[in-house]
Amino acid sequence: MTLKRRGKIARTLILMGSAGPSIVDGARGLWRSDAGRKWLVPLLVFLCVTGLLLVVAASVEALAPFIYAIF
Repeated sequence: MTLKRRGKIARTLILMGSAGPSIVDGARGLWRSDAGRKWLVPLLVFLCVTGLLLVVAASVEALAPFIYAIF
């Protein structure tokens, strides 16, 4: 018996769906901390969104040259 392997787009959608709450939780945790780390919130959000953009670019080969040209 073998397990059914998910398609590339399905794996990307699962990753994108689970990343959103993680980003929000990380930003909320930094914002509420008493250590004065509120300045890290924009950096965290920017890095996470950039990573998600690269994941999408890797999963959809037709978009990759255009997105990689930005970086």
